[in-house]
Amino acid sequence: MKSSLFASAMLFAGASLLTGCPQGDVGAPCNHGSVEPPSSKLVTFPALSCSDLLCVYGEEPTVPNGGCSTNDDCDNMAGEVGVFECANSTCRLSLDYVLERSMCSKTCTSDADCNNSSLNNRPAVDDEETACESGFSCTVLQRLGQFCCQKLCVCNDDLNSLENLEEQCQPGGEFYEDCLDDEMTEAG
Repeated sequence: MKSSLFASAMLFAGASLLTGCPQGDVGAPCNHGSVEPPSSKLVTFPALSCSDLLCVYGEEPTVPNGGCSTNDDCDNMAGEVGVFECANSTCRLSLDYVLERSMCSKTCTSDADCNNSSLNNRPAVDDEETACESGFSCTVLQRLGQFCCQKLCVCNDDLNSLENLEEQCQPGGEFYEDCLDDEMTEAG
């Protein structure tokens, strides 16, 4: 009886150790905890639902100008259904859409860092669990704030709006000095 209890306890402890170690969850759905949708890209830290505590929304869609009375007015102006909503007679990004496209991320140095291989070399986030259709790349997402010019894993679906940003964050680039100044201010 004692050996059965001991064996069960050891099995539970071993399973806890294996499942307790984060294997990477880049692409898993996450929540920014905000009630208002952002106007553009967003990085939330700490995001407790993510292994590396980073939740990103990497798109920067152009919000339709002009007045509206229903969400359909915004959809018709943008040509995209469900991306925008009408609030106070103005189109804005839909919070439901932002949450649908928000994903766990992590800091990285190369695209390979964004591969979530589990211990058995299979992706830790299944295709049906993520809103990303084309995989992930390591790139700069923001030019201001805590993650200014830092490389993060971002869905390739969102990269069309980020091409120039990474170049501008390189030494000698337009935002490089600004990010260094932000780091010095936060440290000092």
